Amino acid sequence: MKKLTLYVLLLWAASTAATAATALTEPAGARPGWHDETMPAGMERSDTEGEYLWKKDGAIMVYVPAGPFPMGSENGASDEKPVHEVYLDAFYIDKHEVSWAQWKATGFPFSERPGSRLPEPQAPDWGILDGHPLLNASWNDAKRYVEWAGKRLPSEAEWEKAARGTDGRTYPWGDEPPNFDRAVWREHPIAQDSTAPVDCCEQGASPYGALNMVGNVYEWVEDTYDPRYYAKSPKRNPVNREKGPYRVLRGGAFVLEKDTLRAAYRYRLLDIDRTPYIGFRTVVSGVGEAGGVEGKPRR
Repeated sequence: MKKLTLYVLLLWAASTAATAATALTEPAGARPGWHDETMPAGMERSDTEGEYLWKKDGAIMVYVPAGPFPMGSENGASDEKPVHEVYLDAFYIDKHEVSWAQWKATGFPFSERPGSRLPEPQAPDWGILDGHPLLNASWNDAKRYVEWAGKRLPSEAEWEKAARGTDGRTYPWGDEPPNFDRAVWREHPIAQDSTAPVDCCEQGASPYGALNMVGNVYEWVEDTYDPRYYAKSPKRNPVNREKGPYRVLRGGAFVLEKDTLRAAYRYRLLDIDRTPYIGFRTVVSGVGEAGGVEGKPRR
C-alpha cells in the first residue's frame, strides 16, 4: 500500500513539473482566453475573470464576441439612420479610456501648460491627473498611440457594439435614464471641476464590461464622418476610409448635455482638432479575424 501511494505521488509530481515547464515555454497567445478563444500575442488573462491585460501599455481589455447587432437609432438624428444590421468579427476593447499615465509611459510629448500652442496633448485647466483620461488629443495623436501600443482605433461599428451590445439599448446599461453612478455629463458634481477617473461609473458598464463608453470624454474612432454612411455601409466589418474633412467621435462628454449620452449618438471634428473633452480608447482584433480593418465585406 505504501509503495502504491509513493508511486501515485511520484506520478503527480512529474505531471506538475511538466505542466510548469510547458507554461514557461509556450508561445505568447497559446493559452486560451476566458471565452476559450486563442488570445493574440501580447495579451494575457488578468486575475479578474473576463478581463485581459495588453502587456505593451498595461491596458485592461474586455472581449466582444463575433456576431451581428443592430446599429443606429430611429429615435436620433438623421445621421443615425437607418437602423441596419452589422456583422463584426470578434475583438477586444479597452475597459477604460486611455489615461494620462498611459500617454506618459510612451515617452511622447505633452504640455503641462494649459493653452500651449505646441502640437501635442496639453493639460486642461485643472492640471494633469494621471488616473483621468488623456485630453486635448487629436485623432493623429490617437493614431500615434495605437501604433506604439500595437493596437488600433475601433471602427465606429465596433465602438457602438461594445457600448450597447446586441439588443438595441439606448445606453450601455440599458434604457433607464442616466444617473450620477452611471455616467459623467455636465450636471454631474465631478464635472464642475474636472473629468472623472477612468475607472469610475461601474454601474454604467456596457454589456461587455467597458466603462465610461458614454460621458466623461468623447472618443475618437477610425472612421471618416459621412452623415449618409449607414445607408450604404458594408454589412460586415464596416469602416469608412473615404476621404473627408471630419473624423467620427462617439460617447458624449462631461461638458455636454444628457442627450449626447445615447450610445448611437454621432459627432465629428477635424483630425487635427484638440479640445479638453476629447480622448480615445483602443482595440485589438481577435486571432485570425480582420475586425474593423477591412472596410468591406469579407468573402
